[in-house]
Amino acid sequence: MAIDSLARLLEPCTKEEFFAASWGKTYKHVRGEAGRFAYLLPWGRLNDILRHHRLDFPRLRLVENGRTLPASSCIRHVTGKGGKPPISRLDVTRLTQHLRDGATLVLDAVDELHKPLEELAAMLELFFHERVQINSYSGWHTSRGFDLHWDDHDVFILQVAGRKRWSVYGMTRPHPLAGDGELCERPAHAPLWEETLEDGDLLYIPRGCWHVAAPLAEPTLHLTVGVHNRTGIDLLKWVAEKMRAREVFRKDLARFASREELGAHVSRLREELLSGWDAGLLERFFDDFDASAEPRAHAGLPWSATSDVLPPTRHALVRLIAPRPLRLKIEDGVVEFSALGKRWRLAEESLVVLRPLEERRTCSVAELYEAARGKLDEQVVRAFLRELILHGLVVIVDE
Repeated sequence: MAIDSLARLLEPCTKEEFFAASWGKTYKHVRGEAGRFAYLLPWGRLNDILRHHRLDFPRLRLVENGRTLPASSCIRHVTGKGGKPPISRLDVTRLTQHLRDGATLVLDAVDELHKPLEELAAMLELFFHERVQINSYSGWHTSRGFDLHWDDHDVFILQVAGRKRWSVYGMTRPHPLAGDGELCERPAHAPLWEETLEDGDLLYIPRGCWHVAAPLAEPTLHLTVGVHNRTGIDLLKWVAEKMRAREVFRKDLARFASREELGAHVSRLREELLSGWDAGLLERFFDDFDASAEPRAHAGLPWSATSDVLPPTRHALVRLIAPRPLRLKIEDGVVEFSALGKRWRLAEESLVVLRPLEERRTCSVAELYEAARGKLDEQVVRAFLRELILHGLVVIVDE
């Protein structure tokens, strides 16, 4: 499912072509059929989000010609009664006036507010094993929102409606990190690529690649799908945390020791550090990172808060919400895997339920009964699902 989600975004470019030539290296523009991204965030759904959610700055903001307008440009705060904290209210009149004047409307983490975007982000997280956030950008005139800039994460731009003119310049500092702004010189050369994104087009821009975009005096809406990949710095932070278990790393550094003593201490630190610095280091890092990844919030009400936990109907839907694929290891009749910061040990018979959930993510209780037929009776399957729900690995969904 995760692979299919990425494949559909990249069509007609293949995944193999994309990863061989573009991923982490250079931009990629893919022409697409008009309307293919329209279901992700129609104008009507954007209006619903603005109307029904209490959005505050900077999650919702206006930008114009590289300048972020103050929060008061579109949000007012109403004092709560009885000394309660102020409440944010969208000032629609002022908002639309600024949009008519050329501002761009930015809404961060819109994947948390609209189900199709949440599903897309969740599937891409399964594929990339990284956090994915989707933002929306809508404009109406010719004023650019942001000045020429680069992002500290890889980005897929999905043109949902209208058109937008993009210029891509490439990197001036290879693989820059957040906070490297002063170290990255602005490009002095002409754009490497300059073209208009049409409705249904995709543009991939790797981390550190300078770019700028401008509306074309018509309603335009695009989404940015940000993929936040791990770097060597993240690896070092993880290793440093692991070193807390080593006594020599917990000891005070002897500032006033002799040169010989200092040299000996450095040697011990190096020896301890390199003792685990082998060919399997990155695999252990990725496994640990995946095992501790947090799921997206799913409540499963009203049933999850009842003593029954699971609805009585066979047609109830349950969903596996582990944000990374389960790496199931089977040995001596026991299934082991890590997820949600826990180590799970289950009887091998549980595979008849776990595998359909891992493959499809969402299943009906009836489908799981059928998958377990001849191996587990329905009462056992139901009890097993109840335990998975109570421990947060599975949730009831209302689809």
